[in-house]
Formats: sequence, structure tokens, C-alpha cells
Amino acid sequence: MKTDISRLVMMLVCLSLICIAGIPIVSAASSSDNNVRLVQATPEQVEKINELWGSDITIGDYMEQVHPEQLVGVSDEVIKEMHQRKMHWPEDNQAIKEPEQPDSILATLTVDGDLTIYWNYVHFGSYASCTQSASYIYVESFLKNSADSTVGSSSGSTSGAYVECANNVAWPPAGYYHVHSWGYTITPSTEGSDHSASKYFSG
Repeated sequence: MKTDISRLVMMLVCLSLICIAGIPIVSAASSSDNNVRLVQATPEQVEKINELWGSDITIGDYMEQVHPEQLVGVSDEVIKEMHQRKMHWPEDNQAIKEPEQPDSILATLTVDGDLTIYWNYVHFGSYASCTQSASYIYVESFLKNSADSTVGSSSGSTSGAYVECANNVAWPPAGYYHVHSWGYTITPSTEGSDHSASKYFSG
């Protein structure tokens, strides 16, 4: 009897975890003056990222189409500036070119990311760090395969000078993977990107 109950409990736990895996994970860590929004992209959001990648759109267009969760509680002024700034897609092996960097005399943004290979999944993440506190700071981590197609994404945003995000992709096909990291701030206006080294997942 006890064995049957234990099996039932384990089955319910497993079913709960499967259901949770299909829902975009959004968390908000409150502090005295800001919220941290962390989002692990759903398969539908990853598909949308691949669909939009390289297109001529604004940051605001991208955020509204892919990550509307990251705009919850954000002021109209900040969203307006997002729509005034062109989306610079992270490029291989280089950050945003200097002429394309939004004007910012005093503030600079450092963006970095990496991945760790485990036997049954790939863990990846990125961070953005600004030399000044910003009204809005955002970072996104894109896990890319050897064809440069996005297979996973995580993003984070808040007000302040630092934000990070991370995610896992379980059992991706065997092959080489790397991380594109991209981040920006609003007031002050900065932007940056990074491309990690590739690592092999044996599957």
C-alpha cells in the first residue's frame, strides 16, 4: 500500500514538472526600488527569435513581439525610446561597431556570456553591467547551434547597473554550441554584445 502511494506521489510530481516545463518562466525579485524580470523562453518564443533574426526592426518591435513579459511595469517613456532605437543583432566574434553605439559620453556597458556542457543538458547564461545606474537595463542570452540558429534563450531586465539571466536546454542534438549575448540600457543609452567560444555537446 505504501509503495502504491509513493508511486502515485512520484507520478504526480513528474507530471507537475512536465507541465511547468511548457510554461514561460517569469520571476520577479523585488527590492526597495526595482523589480528583476527573468524569462526563460518557450519554444514558440525561440521560433519567433529565429524568424526575426537579422530583420530591420526596432528594439521596441523585438521586445513586444518576443518578450512582452519584459515590458510589464515599464514606463511609457522607456518603451518609447525602445521604439526609437534600431535593433542591432549580435554579430559573430565582435561587439556592436563603434559608429553604431548609441551616444553615451559617460556610461559604458559590458556584456558577456558563456555555456557549460553537462552529460544531459547545456547550461548557458549572460550578464550586462553598466558603469552608471540605468532606468532600464536588459540582457539576453541566445544559445546557438553550429548553423547559428537559436535553440534556447533567457533574458533579464531591471533598473540599476547590473542584470543577468540563465537557462538550460536538455538533450539538444549532438554538435557545437555557442552563446550570443546582447544587452542595452535606457537612460543612459548604451548597447553591447558578445560571442562566446563554441563547445561540443556529445548527446
